Amino acid sequence: MKAFMSWWYRISLPKKNKADASPTEREKTRYARLTTAFTLLFLILNLLLGPWSFLKAYNPAAPLIASLSAVAVLLAVVFNKLGQNIFAASMLVLSTTVSVTGTMITNPLDPSLVPVFSALIIPTLMAGALMPPVAALIDGAINSMIILLVDLLQTHTTAYDQMMKLGLASVSLALPITLQIVVAIVTFVIVDNLIKTIRRADRAEEIVALQTEISEFERKQMSDQEQLEKGISLIAQVHAEIAAGNLSARVPLSSEHVLWQIAVPLNNLLSRVQQWKSQADLLERTEAAIAYAVREMQAKRKARQGALFRQRTGTPIDPLLAEINYVSDRSSQGLQSF
Repeated sequence: MKAFMSWWYRISLPKKNKADASPTEREKTRYARLTTAFTLLFLILNLLLGPWSFLKAYNPAAPLIASLSAVAVLLAVVFNKLGQNIFAASMLVLSTTVSVTGTMITNPLDPSLVPVFSALIIPTLMAGALMPPVAALIDGAINSMIILLVDLLQTHTTAYDQMMKLGLASVSLALPITLQIVVAIVTFVIVDNLIKTIRRADRAEEIVALQTEISEFERKQMSDQEQLEKGISLIAQVHAEIAAGNLSARVPLSSEHVLWQIAVPLNNLLSRVQQWKSQADLLERTEAAIAYAVREMQAKRKARQGALFRQRTGTPIDPLLAEINYVSDRSSQGLQSF
């Protein structure tokens, strides 16, 4: 049964791309599912009882009445599929109203037909259940007017006139109208209270969901705040190490950290500063090595000796010093041979 109803909901309810988010949307969905369930019931009843109207009907207008009722039910399916729940529910209400009213206006009013008026309770209940509760009051008023007009305008049988002469109008007229009024008011009160209860439950669910969302937000905010404090502490520690001369210090933060976008440029900057410091140190050593070589060459020139540099300076001028050593050595050998 559950699988069958799921299949029926799929073909009779509007297709949705996302779940209902607001209480209004959820209430509309509830109305739509209830309407489509009653529509299925009315379709089954029409399939079972419809042929009787054509084969065994004592009223010549019965096939037309049954057809109009079936058309109203089919229109209810179409409107519900289009998302027009009010129109769909109205068609279900109209289906029963047409059946009852059609029967009463196509036959002389007879005591045997008076109980048929009681069937107008069904559309009143349907209106209150499938539409806003005030619809039950409206439909009850309309049905009461239908009962009154049929009683006043429709042709009476002799038996009905005799019943009226006996003072039984309370049975034929007052009782059906009273039933309509009582059922309409009771339906309105019950359904209205039920809807208010459901709405309170929806609001309670929303409040719980909102509280959960706020708690999650606060938890995430606290986590981010804790991450932020730890990240700032690490960055401050790296700054302290850099100030102490440790240019190899880096901010050890992962890509998930809230300060990752700050740590990456800082680490890149520190890498470049370390390169600049290394290049500056090399330049300083090179300048010192050049000054040393100049002094040595000047001293050797005054002493009329060739300048020889036996130790490497670890700077870019080491190849130059090697060439100077070579030239000085060759010059010394030439002077000795001479």
